[in-house]
Amino acid sequence: MTRNSLYAFYGSLRRGMELYKKFEPHLQYKFSMWLSGYEMYSLGPYPCIVRSQNYSSKILVEVMEVYHAETEKEIHEIEIDAGYFLTYLKLQNQQVGIYLFNESKNYPPVLSGDWVTFFGELER
Repeated sequence: MTRNSLYAFYGSLRRGMELYKKFEPHLQYKFSMWLSGYEMYSLGPYPCIVRSQNYSSKILVEVMEVYHAETEKEIHEIEIDAGYFLTYLKLQNQQVGIYLFNESKNYPPVLSGDWVTFFGELER
């Protein structure tokens, strides 16, 4: 886990989504941005992302600061138990954690790279 506790969330921890609502008191939204070189896939109720050789593929992330050590630990355990691994990026000169998958297998792609929009379309 990072020293400054910044994370790039792209799925159920984005604002308005299920896990965000659960942890909201301990999360502070910092900024949103598109990350190039990643592809998003649907695992059903939540997404996964993998690194891509295609630099034109991109995903939308929301960078959040996690203010509570127990919340940070709980989020980490949820992600690791679901098969993700934690790695770090340099975004706006800050170290930011992000949870990735090793491979996309045969999961359906989320071509927009925006889980909130995609998930909203599934709900209709």
